[in-house]
Amino acid sequence: MKKLEIYVLECLLFISMIVFNRVIPNPYLLNLSIILISIYFIVRFGIMKDNNYTQKIAIRMVISCILVYLITIYLIGILTGFHESIVSWNRDYIVRILGLGSIVILFEEVVRYIICRNTPHQKAPIIVYSAILAILNIILEINGYDLSDHESLFVFLTTVVLPAISREAICSYLTYKISYKPSMIVKLSLYLYELVLPIIPDLGNYLYAVANLALPYAIYFCTSKLNHYKDKQLEYQKQTIRRLFYVPTLVVLGILVILVSGISSHTMIAIGSNSMNPSYSRGDAVIYQKTSPDKIQVGEVIAFYKEGRIVTHRVIQIAKMDHSIKFQTKGDANNTPDAFQVEEKEVLGIVKYTIKYVGYPTLWLNDTLKGKENNE
Repeated sequence: MKKLEIYVLECLLFISMIVFNRVIPNPYLLNLSIILISIYFIVRFGIMKDNNYTQKIAIRMVISCILVYLITIYLIGILTGFHESIVSWNRDYIVRILGLGSIVILFEEVVRYIICRNTPHQKAPIIVYSAILAILNIILEINGYDLSDHESLFVFLTTVVLPAISREAICSYLTYKISYKPSMIVKLSLYLYELVLPIIPDLGNYLYAVANLALPYAIYFCTSKLNHYKDKQLEYQKQTIRRLFYVPTLVVLGILVILVSGISSHTMIAIGSNSMNPSYSRGDAVIYQKTSPDKIQVGEVIAFYKEGRIVTHRVIQIAKMDHSIKFQTKGDANNTPDAFQVEEKEVLGIVKYTIKYVGYPTLWLNDTLKGKENNE
């Protein structure tokens, strides 16, 4: 019966979230509906006393992880630069953004705790609740992105969707295994630091996505050890599952390192322009195979080094001379051939494979550290 009632209340929360965010956009009514539903949870189910003796240790671990996270991103900011936050110490900002927002987070985490304690052997209710909160954070950010554009969609997925999911997942894990206080600290810290501190590190999309995925994992890695000794058999099973996950992951990462490093006959590079549309676009990655220039034929796409950058264009003409070969190239999306010829010594290889979207992280990193000097 409790499980059914919890599902009903979660559905009510989801409906109110959609109504007051998409149908009748009103942040006050949205926050009020969350608070009222949370109060009903508290009145109906109560807040069970928390006697978890690992709570204090977990809180120290969580605070340590967050401090390391903040120190790290601000140190990186010394290299990448900073931008001003949206701090505005007027009454509306303090009451609505800081005060009301923080109260909503506190109620959300109390409800998460109530769900965990009232369905201790059933994970589905807390998974549903976590999904609802993740969706709420996602739809609050979605208006700032053009999802019809592939690059904007990729940025949205990696800087909004994945961090929202990982953030709710770690909060549910902390609440389910330990208590609601560590999860409150996580949510409030990540919510308030950008609203209170005057400057924010300008990490760029790539580093921002990595940092926001690394923090929940670091918290999980530190706090998971608190429960290891409780069930040795369960720990053995977990280690087995991790190995099943880590081995393929390490293999894939190893292959990527080999491809990117260029130590094999095949090398992978990111594409930084749309000059080869529709064959491939900015943000895609291509793998080229090292080959002898005399084996290249008209119509093939080659990778070559020109004026300090790697270009991948199609060969439209080959001029064979006594002691050298020159290639005339053209981007599929360009109206005219390239204003240069490619020398033998500049040829890197023939493009063999294309992988959609994989090159975006490299482009973001280049944009962050070197400016926009990307491959074409």
